[in-house]
Amino acid sequence: MALISRQNNLFAAEDWKVAYKAYTEVDFQAYDFDTIRNTLIEYIRANFPETFNDYIESSEFIAIIEMLAFLSQSLAFRMDVNTRENFLETAERRDSVFKLARMLGYNPKRNLPASGLMKIDAVSTTEPIQDSIGNDINNVNVFWDDANNPEAYEQFITILNSAMASYNRFSEPAKAGKVAGIPAELYELNTPITNGLAFDFNLTTSGIDRNFEIVNPDFTDNDVYYERHPNPINNFNLIYQNDGLGVSSDESGFFVMFKQGDLKVANFNFETPIENRTVDINVENINETDCYLQEVDSTGVVINEWKKIPNTVGQTLYYNNLAFDERNLYSIENIDNTGIRLRFPDSNFGNVPFGNFRFYYRCSDAEAYTIYPDDARLQTVSIPYVSQTGENHTLTLTFSLRQSVGNSVGPEDLDAIKQRAPETYYTQNRMVSAQDYNVFPFSQSANIKKLKAINKTHAGHSRYIDINDPTGTFQNVETFANDGALYSEVKNIGKSLNISSSVTPAEATAVQIPAMLKETELINFGYNFFRKRWKTEDETHWDFSGANIRWKTLPVVIGESQTGFFLEDKTGIDNILRTDINQFKMFAPNNYIKFVNPLNVSEYKWVRIITVENNGILSSGLSTSVGPFKLSAKVQDGWRAEEFVATLRRQFTATEATAISLEIENRRTFAIGYDAVIDSWYVITNNNIDKTSKWSPEYNKDTSEQGLDASWLLLFTYSPGSAGTFSFTVSVRGQKYIIQSKKDLKFYNITNSKITDTNNYASKDQIVLTKVNFRPGGTERFTWSEHPNYIDGKGNVYVSSETGQYYDPINGAPQIPLRTRDTRYHDVEIQWITNLGIYRNGNDDATTGNLFVDSQAISLQTAPFEILSSGIYTVNSNYQKTTLSNNSGLINFWPNNVNVSFTTTTFNSNIYAAGGNVLYRDQLANGTQRVFIAQSNGTTLDKDSNSLPGRIRNFANASQIAAGEGTLVVTNWDGNLKPAVMRHTFVEDKTGIRSQDKFDVNYKQDRRKLEEDIIWEIVDVIKYDDGYTDNRKVCVAPIDTDGDKVPDNPIQFEEFVSDDDLIFFEYYNDFDGYTYDRPLTGKIQDFRKESVIRIDLTGDGTVGPTSFSSPVTLSQQKVIILKDDTYISSFNNTSGSFAGLVLYDYKNEKIYELTASSTQPTHISAVETTDYFVRNGRASGQNTALQSDDEVVLKWKHVAPKDVRIDPSISNIVEMLVLTEAYHTSIQKYKNVPGTTYPLPPTSAELSTEFKKLDDFKNASDAIVYKSAEFKLLFGSDAELGCQAKFRVVKLPGTTLSDNEIKSRIINSFNTYFDVKNWDYGETFYFTELASYVHQRLGSNIGSIVILPKNTSGTFGDLFQVKAEPYQLFLNTAKVSDIEIVDKINQQSLRTDR
Repeated sequence: MALISRQNNLFAAEDWKVAYKAYTEVDFQAYDFDTIRNTLIEYIRANFPETFNDYIESSEFIAIIEMLAFLSQSLAFRMDVNTRENFLETAERRDSVFKLARMLGYNPKRNLPASGLMKIDAVSTTEPIQDSIGNDINNVNVFWDDANNPEAYEQFITILNSAMASYNRFSEPAKAGKVAGIPAELYELNTPITNGLAFDFNLTTSGIDRNFEIVNPDFTDNDVYYERHPNPINNFNLIYQNDGLGVSSDESGFFVMFKQGDLKVANFNFETPIENRTVDINVENINETDCYLQEVDSTGVVINEWKKIPNTVGQTLYYNNLAFDERNLYSIENIDNTGIRLRFPDSNFGNVPFGNFRFYYRCSDAEAYTIYPDDARLQTVSIPYVSQTGENHTLTLTFSLRQSVGNSVGPEDLDAIKQRAPETYYTQNRMVSAQDYNVFPFSQSANIKKLKAINKTHAGHSRYIDINDPTGTFQNVETFANDGALYSEVKNIGKSLNISSSVTPAEATAVQIPAMLKETELINFGYNFFRKRWKTEDETHWDFSGANIRWKTLPVVIGESQTGFFLEDKTGIDNILRTDINQFKMFAPNNYIKFVNPLNVSEYKWVRIITVENNGILSSGLSTSVGPFKLSAKVQDGWRAEEFVATLRRQFTATEATAISLEIENRRTFAIGYDAVIDSWYVITNNNIDKTSKWSPEYNKDTSEQGLDASWLLLFTYSPGSAGTFSFTVSVRGQKYIIQSKKDLKFYNITNSKITDTNNYASKDQIVLTKVNFRPGGTERFTWSEHPNYIDGKGNVYVSSETGQYYDPINGAPQIPLRTRDTRYHDVEIQWITNLGIYRNGNDDATTGNLFVDSQAISLQTAPFEILSSGIYTVNSNYQKTTLSNNSGLINFWPNNVNVSFTTTTFNSNIYAAGGNVLYRDQLANGTQRVFIAQSNGTTLDKDSNSLPGRIRNFANASQIAAGEGTLVVTNWDGNLKPAVMRHTFVEDKTGIRSQDKFDVNYKQDRRKLEEDIIWEIVDVIKYDDGYTDNRKVCVAPIDTDGDKVPDNPIQFEEFVSDDDLIFFEYYNDFDGYTYDRPLTGKIQDFRKESVIRIDLTGDGTVGPTSFSSPVTLSQQKVIILKDDTYISSFNNTSGSFAGLVLYDYKNEKIYELTASSTQPTHISAVETTDYFVRNGRASGQNTALQSDDEVVLKWKHVAPKDVRIDPSISNIVEMLVLTEAYHTSIQKYKNVPGTTYPLPPTSAELSTEFKKLDDFKNASDAIVYKSAEFKLLFGSDAELGCQAKFRVVKLPGTTLSDNEIKSRIINSFNTYFDVKNWDYGETFYFTELASYVHQRLGSNIGSIVILPKNTSGTFGDLFQVKAEPYQLFLNTAKVSDIEIVDKINQQSLRTDR
């Protein structure tokens, strides 16, 4: 104890207790001047109260304290700053961040230069040379693909060969291989040693003049292009590529490699070997990639090329030494943007530099920008070369950029360095785990804004078989399903047409509107819905079989040919068919003609007209050569043309263009329709347009100004603008074909652009309906005609449209055979197509009239035919139906009488003459033709003698006659039960075209297989308004081999789906909470042809037709199809029965469901519902009421893209989804700079080239493939129609912000909200979240904000949720003009049409 006390007394200054006591009295929170000053004063007062007591502010003592406080504050600040600079998270000085990052093994990235290939457009040489035919081509600019110079290709190659080294003339390359899947070759020019290492030229990009250089390229097979190590002894190289798509392809031809910047050189002489030597090069903006170190001799000849490695310390140096068997190593460290530091190794694992060294480096602009093709057109450089004779000459290259280049990147910023350095340290300079793949790439490139790496296949896959990629991302896939569905969806598509000083009405008519005519949906509509509706209105609209049009071949007179002319004999004399006559204008290019073998009408082919010359007329030159017509396939001489399919013409004639331009100039709402028969576009003025109805030809070209004409294909709705601009909202008729699988198949990674394989064959994803499928229900037509061996002018046989066979009626029995003997009367539906020889407007005058009305389809009910034991033939229902015998496969008898109710639209014409008479042309029993008058009182006599009775009776009163309505009764088809002759229409009007009765036998089922596969190409995926892609279904279109928007088989949908085929869909909620649709399954009864049905609601209930006795149990049915809404309410009951039964009103296209009352559960009534929808199509196994399941078997042939390469020996495929800084910058420029073109994302090949060095850090068992991120545009006019929106905002009273300030702040909030750092790929946007953020940012300035779709067919709530694709991020493109300030939110302000 004494010892301790003694030492404390003797060594008091070092006593820890004293020190501790002193520290306890210090205020360590005093850092600033005031707190330090106050703390010093308090300390002196407490410890030296007697020694210091002068605390007056002006005393010298206080001045000393204040000086100490100031110094202490300065020291504290410096210590704090220095302490913060020791930690990467808090460091602010660039030098500190760089040093801390290097301590973690991370070397911050410098800028990257813009680089790429430019295609050589033209070459010229000063050397006196000639082409093969003796033309002098020295000092001549010869273009690569010059259509005006037939010798261009040979001359181009001749000039290049003169400059190439003798050992590698064209076709004998110095190196050959593939880059990005495209065959590539390297050709060396015979350049002198004094040649420059690069050749400079200037470009102006983003408004800045920049220096570029053509550099000496090289490549590694199946890898990338790169710049050769600069060496004067190397010959200068050119690249040759051939993608197999022709010389005009952007990827075929000769190319030069360019880089932005200036190549500079620094020379060193290391006289003394020093370990760990460093050399600083203090030059700004040295880029990351173009640094080359050479060891040279005293004359400058390169001895060794030293290799750059990440760093020269520890394991990295050791690894590089062993891996590359290389000791000439160095690394580069960044000194901010002011220069770089070369660091050399010690002598253990790397050589110490000694002697003369040369260092090349390129200084490039330290910013991101994009070079567009228009920025680099026809640039030139001159390259000296030594000719084969040893003379010096100059080769001048003219080159252009063919694809945008946006791979320049500025230096890495501090925030990125601070984030990436620790992450990279964690990865240990390798990529193994998922986190490694998502983190490490940032350490290797500054051109990554956002990254997501996904492992696409499992580990452990055998390396002895091909990689199995069932998603089809990287491998072709063929998959089958037998639960398919094919259906059609008719829906208008929205477009816009903006008129301004840069787009005049004439330009819009010549360019923009024709582009709309090329929409796939409109093309489908023209071939299907447009054609079918015309056929419904007028059966003969597409038919010219009565004109006896025949194909005549040239130059081969007998046989088959693609070229020739047509003969027609509408006047009774053979004439050459002229296309300048209205009757034959349908013989126009791109229309399809059905050619039929006159000796066997079951043999036919659809052929497209390719070209027509001289209006189809033979000329002296044509008559001896090929004729005026060229077809897509050979057709036999003499075959008849009987039907056509129209292709909508996509360019306007001068007259049509003038009419359309006039409507645009006058700023009027208008529409345009198309008359396919006379190949003419016509304008529909505003007052005549029916804007809401489905397409119909009923009132085409109507000028009554009652808004009746729904025959438009494009509707232009005028919208006023400002400052001389205005616009039209364009509705385009459209029709989609959709294929889906219920459960078996999902369509992923759809390729809807053509992919070129190794054989240069371009293909797309396809879906094949195989030959194992059944044909559609189908229709066989029997036409009343003349047997060629018995021409009597009155008709005597039925001719089958399928087989061409003739069937003679026997004693009044048609004897028409059905497809199979077991066909029953309820398996078929029969329609009678006729115009009854009725004259338009009751006018048979040969000059002013004598034209028949259009044919009409009249349904004939069917019934069973019975033979009594007495042998007497009888029929049901007083012989009012078509009768069929069971197991005979024959139609026995037509009905004796048929009632035909009509209006002015039934025959597309008024049929009354004065006094209500109907005039028609018919035959007597002996075949003599007469004109008959059917009076409104039912009397019908011939016009000439007024004594011979006719068979058409007219019953109408005065009011019906005034309205153009009435009922015709067609009597005595066959005179009595067993007449000697048949009575059918077989007459001609003044056009010479014969009207013949036709009978369509519609089969509800056809058990025959398809004759050949039906192939569809996938054109798009199915996206909903919220952005969700439904992978169960895809949009398809008929194959278009040559890509000219004219399909190879435009009517192939009809070859699988009949007009009567329907698919019923139901909506359901899945486990994820979303609503989807699927084909409904259950028993479906079709009574749409029945005018009267019997319904019994007692017990299990029954329902059945009156045409034949075949009721079904109602409780077992899922869907009942009815002709119209007549019987809908008849299913209502108070017994609580049949709830859930679906009723479909076919005429009005409405769906009802029997639903229990919420207050009286036993009261069941039919309620219109939107829980179901109907499409024209076929689905597998939908109707369980059918005895056999009609499966729809499909095969999906998926074509994987060729821009990624997979090593077949690897186990894992890692897909890197990359948003590059350059692409993000381009997107921001597009968004913020008006007039900027939307940038294309970099291709997989470009990304693979840029990030090639990542392969050095991946697992040996992994393969990396790249995909660029893309953006889903939201709200703006450039977004998809379903994602375009407008916002309505309630401004609160009392705010000091103007309307424009509020709009501007809302747009800024949108931009901040959708910043890419806040989103991951494939996320879902919720408007409620955005609205909350806007309210947070604008505080008390707004009361409410709502979002409404711009699409007028949309409704409030459509855009509350939008889902991005897995590779997409969101981009807001809304403008202040999309925001409207309103007083309040109510029903009116929520309307989308305001």
